[in-house]
Amino acid sequence: MDDGRTIDGKASLSPPKKGREVAIFGDTKACPQAVRTAQNTDVLAHEATFAAGDEKTAKRVFHSTVSNAAKLALQANVKQLYLTHISARYTEEEQRLMLERQAQTIFPASKVVGDFDVFDT
Repeated sequence: MDDGRTIDGKASLSPPKKGREVAIFGDTKACPQAVRTAQNTDVLAHEATFAAGDEKTAKRVFHSTVSNAAKLALQANVKQLYLTHISARYTEEEQRLMLERQAQTIFPASKVVGDFDVFDT
């Protein structure tokens, strides 16, 4: 300060708190680096354009299935999996719930999400 005083900025801060770690995978197929990248994150947001069983199509167009994303979440020991970028072929709510259930058979903490959804994770 002008009068010679020194002010320690740490004195006016609250104690630090741990943030959340998030991994985001969009328009991708499985790759060896994915598990390491997502390892132990709080949230994995992963595109899951196709249903389980459609791996051949997913690989050809560089997308993932819900089971691909769920397997990654399980291997990476994440806390929560949010499935995004679902194909327009799954427009009905029951179809989206089917995709969510497919993922949950592999990784129970899976949820199909939509634009502007809000979560407290």
